[in-house]
Amino acid sequence: MRTGARPTASALALARNVSTRRFPHAEGAADLEELREEVSDILQGADWEQSWSVLDLDELSMVSLTHLVERGLMTPAFAEGSGSGRGFALYGDGLASLEINGTEHIRLLTFREGHHLPNLWSLLNKLDDRLETSIPYAFDPRWGYLSSQPRRAGSGMRVYVTLSVPALMLTGRLAGTAVELMGHGLALAPLWGGAGGMVQVSNVGLQRNPEGETLQQIEDVCKGIVEKERSVRKMFFRENPIQTRDHIGRALGVSKHSWSVSFGEAVNLLSAIQVGMELGLVDVPGVREESIFGLMTGLQPAHVVVEYMDAKPGLLEGPEIDQTRARLLRETFAGGTVR
Repeated sequence: MRTGARPTASALALARNVSTRRFPHAEGAADLEELREEVSDILQGADWEQSWSVLDLDELSMVSLTHLVERGLMTPAFAEGSGSGRGFALYGDGLASLEINGTEHIRLLTFREGHHLPNLWSLLNKLDDRLETSIPYAFDPRWGYLSSQPRRAGSGMRVYVTLSVPALMLTGRLAGTAVELMGHGLALAPLWGGAGGMVQVSNVGLQRNPEGETLQQIEDVCKGIVEKERSVRKMFFRENPIQTRDHIGRALGVSKHSWSVSFGEAVNLLSAIQVGMELGLVDVPGVREESIFGLMTGLQPAHVVVEYMDAKPGLLEGPEIDQTRARLLRETFAGGTVR
């Protein structure tokens, strides 16, 4: 019996401000525009391992903005924001991204499916060091990197790890874990409304600890949550074998035969199928249990529109998306069987 329940995605963000300028919310429009041009010129310089693509936000449709948010390369607040001097750039075709003049002057972002925190930190740290050679960061020996939000002063680093914990959610054990994490300056929040038992662990308290300590703390916490999930899955299957098989079998059946599926329902179906695969109850040719989160990501509205519907503008809701999503599920799980 396999019981994976491993981290499904990792993300990091670094917030920085410029010492010679006021925070974005207090800076004048002309100065914000000037800063955007300065940062854009730095990004388009020749001394980067990979190239930056500086995008014009005014030319990006709502579908394109939402697609970037779904990929973990743009924060929702930035996508929904407005104002002077805002800029955005992609590094290495999506390895990382940079927001200019959002809540902070600069925010570096990166996201990967799977467990990749050390690699993500190595990448962002390298990009951050390179930027700091050209931009005077606002730094205080006592408080660390300064922020427009005083409680965020310190390392400026936010860490996000996505976990699939349907058993903990189903048995009501997740609330106690969330309360426990709050005492350590961490938060456990539902992802996608909690569909499929998807949650994110992140650091929300004072960011005074060195980056390495924060990464290790979150990795240790996530390891403990994963072990709890594995234990509860084993117990639930042992005590409720028919109920478990029925739930998983129904999820596979709907995925193979449905013609209209909302995103939330799709995540629930995929989560159940993934548990079935990890318990050795489901076999799907060409699909590995580790790839299920990627399937979930690809069924988000903007992903469906961009990748399967020719990026039609203004089409982030509606029956056509749900129908396309159902078709993708049918094609993916057509050969799936339950043991």
